[in-house]
Amino acid sequence: MDVVHYSERLLAYVKRAEQTTQLAKESVLRSYGMTPAQQSALAILSDHDGITSAELARKVGVTAQTMNSTVGRLEARGLITRSPHPMHGSLIEIRLTEAGRELFDRADARVAELDHELGADLTPEELADLKRLLARVSDTAARLAKP
Repeated sequence: MDVVHYSERLLAYVKRAEQTTQLAKESVLRSYGMTPAQQSALAILSDHDGITSAELARKVGVTAQTMNSTVGRLEARGLITRSPHPMHGSLIEIRLTEAGRELFDRADARVAELDHELGADLTPEELADLKRLLARVSDTAARLAKP
């Protein structure tokens, strides 16, 4: 195996792409008063209303403590509500409020525009290839990360 300069490694390209695309996303979300973590939580809730904070943390890929902080901030802004589960009183369900759904929908529409803009210089075939190749790299990385 030839040693490749660190700046030319696949890891460096993936990292640069992740950093710059996330900066663009953060900039878009900032205009909605939202962080990427909050947008991720609202996105999951938009599809899974009524889940617990622990379930939400697993789906977003953060710790329970991190999610509790995020949920607290979203609740303080009136974007979500927390209430006891009707059958399992010890579990707390999280639901989007009307304001939360409306803000998420507006912000997500703008994030979707950003997503389109990021791929605008690629042909449809190149975009499909890029997604397929990144999925393969992710799958390989996940496999290699297992003990």
